[in-house]
Amino acid sequence: MESAAHLHRLRDAAIDVWREWLVVVHKPRRLAIVKERDEHRKRISRANANIAAGSYHSLALQRNGSIACWGDNDYDQAPPDSIQGDFIMVAAGDFHSLALQRDGSIACWGDNDDGRAPPDGIQGDFVAIAAGDFHSLALQRDGNIACWGYNGEGQAPPDGIQGDFVAIAAGASHSLALQRDGSIACWGRNNDGQAPPDGIQGDFTAIAAGDFHSLAIRRDGNIACWGRNTNGRAPPGGIQGDFVAIDAGAEHSLAIRRDGSIACWGDNDDGQAPPDGIQGDFVAIAAGVFHSLAIRRDGSIACWGANYEGQAPTPEHDEEYEVDDYATLSANFPFMTDVHMYPVT
Repeated sequence: MESAAHLHRLRDAAIDVWREWLVVVHKPRRLAIVKERDEHRKRISRANANIAAGSYHSLALQRNGSIACWGDNDYDQAPPDSIQGDFIMVAAGDFHSLALQRDGSIACWGDNDDGRAPPDGIQGDFVAIAAGDFHSLALQRDGNIACWGYNGEGQAPPDGIQGDFVAIAAGASHSLALQRDGSIACWGRNNDGQAPPDGIQGDFTAIAAGDFHSLAIRRDGNIACWGRNTNGRAPPGGIQGDFVAIDAGAEHSLAIRRDGSIACWGDNDDGQAPPDGIQGDFVAIAAGVFHSLAIRRDGSIACWGANYEGQAPTPEHDEEYEVDDYATLSANFPFMTDVHMYPVT
């Protein structure tokens, strides 16, 4: 009897040690892993916070928090004088621009048809922004999404989208949001399968929305594509590689590899997506309608593709047309290369 009681005591002691290990060691370790995955997802999903390409204009965040603009300015979407402020993120739509301020509010300028860019801005506690052709999105700190602008295809419901989201993307007439668990919610126009209403299941870390196609980086670094695949912009088998950032233009796609080089696919009629890619040490990318941009690790900017509105000046363009567009842009170096995860409060 005493031997059995002794064995029971040993068993109970072992269980107590196991329970203590679960509470003291295992649970904190698992919480740390979950937190690290969450921070990784946020970090990857916001890699392109410092640069944006609209239809014919471009934006980039300067180290002092102001914003440089170049390209078409017919709707005041890209004023040649910098936009002054303490900004941490930029987004460019068709003919409007957005910028997230450090205090969590949003500045808007450019075409305001359908209320996509109210000149008084948007007040709130936001942590990310996205601009589609005619609509705008903003991620609130609580994980819900605010929407404004044109909603003819359901891409910007005025009551917003409720959920626990960590990233957003706006296409021509559709919207995407990355959920904390790695799956993707979609809404808006789905004529080419770019925004399936049931969403996309998976363990994704970043999303991008083009005119009629969508992209997402899986945790393993490969890219999933869906929607219209004209010109090969969204191959249904995806793109294999070790990628850390993506963006989607009107009919082309870009992705940064872990080594800093850029892969390009889709329409290349204006040189916006050279099939051999772009070599360099890049940290952020932006895809417009016919042009592409990237920030190098040293804070300089590379441009390629169409430049007929001055949206993608190059040294060769300056030499050919005897202008100083790229030289003027270069005078703003270095641009912001690090990403502020959240506004500081």
